[in-house]
Amino acid sequence: MSGPLTPEVAEIGVRLLDDAYIAWLVAESECNQTLRSWFASRPAEREPRYLAYRAALDREEAAAHDLHRLWQLSKPCRDTLAGREDGVLH
Repeated sequence: MSGPLTPEVAEIGVRLLDDAYIAWLVAESECNQTLRSWFASRPAEREPRYLAYRAALDREEAAAHDLHRLWQLSKPCRDTLAGREDGVLH
């Protein structure tokens, strides 16, 4: 992108970051739920619940990676919005 970042484009970047944060929160919650389910399971249920936990953990790690990458990429957006007079996303 050439030229200065407009506040409208910056808002889109920050909203994408917000969406990634929510996706990570959901994935983390699901991971915690499946971990508790695995720990509470009877011996006959342990293997499938462990596999479910591993899948949830993989999703949480992927969401965390995406969030981290978007955090890095959104710095120009955050800087642009920090310079706004009203400081409010509309």
